[in-house]
Amino acid sequence: MILGIDVSKWQKEMDWSVAWAAGANYAFIRAGSISTSGVPYTDYQFETNAKIAPDYMPVGFYWYMRPQFDPAAQAEYFCNLIKDKKFSMPPVLDLEDTGGLSAAEITEAAKIFIIEVFVRLDVWCLLYSRGLWLNDNTIDDEIWDFVELWAARYKDDLTGPWSDGYAKPDNFDNWRFWQKSAGGNGRGAEFGAKSASIDIDYFNGDQEAFDAYVGAPPVVAEQIRVTYWRGSVLRDIPDGEFVTIAKPGEVLQVQDEGIDGSGKEWWQVASGLWIPKSQVEIL
Repeated sequence: MILGIDVSKWQKEMDWSVAWAAGANYAFIRAGSISTSGVPYTDYQFETNAKIAPDYMPVGFYWYMRPQFDPAAQAEYFCNLIKDKKFSMPPVLDLEDTGGLSAAEITEAAKIFIIEVFVRLDVWCLLYSRGLWLNDNTIDDEIWDFVELWAARYKDDLTGPWSDGYAKPDNFDNWRFWQKSAGGNGRGAEFGAKSASIDIDYFNGDQEAFDAYVGAPPVVAEQIRVTYWRGSVLRDIPDGEFVTIAKPGEVLQVQDEGIDGSGKEWWQVASGLWIPKSQVEIL
């Protein structure tokens, strides 16, 4: 899984260079919400975060919804905030407030918001929520087939938000992101926040899957250096016959890449021989 963070005004001014150095590969940034009196507003750190964070990592933006107020108007305000900003992850509907509505009413409000965002930005939202909250406060609807889930559940020993068989949402079998840790984790400063804590997230997939998700260009290697302390064996084909040894620290020119029958990845070097990717670094 790929580590990321999500932030809002509660983190105050972020040092995004620290976040990147600490291992954050992406960030979700709160764009805004609507007050309890029904007035949409912009998160006061949004403009700064939206300007600086994309220089360090892929970002997405989220809207905290209060479903008792016009969902189309909230979606319009949200889209106007983010439409000219640089983002490479889907916009997010943060759905965790009932607003005193029934499950059917909340579902209808979410549906209107999601469709409105799609019409305006031509992209389906991510849905942020908790599994048990969704089960209690939404109903079955076709709209859930069009969105992916960013699930919140805080339990250290889990490998996924419902890997223990508990808290699975009825309308989702899979999740795209998982907010695993939030308030009280004391990791704010570690990731460049002024707050004591910060939300920690995971992408459901490896680096290659994440790069494809955010549209990042593939890494193109031209030179590699042998990092394995004993040197590395060069073979005639991936996982084939031994030919010679590349010494530790030796720099090789890359010609091609491939995968053997077991799924192991290899570089082909200028000599036409093959070396395991796990034993080199890209220069």
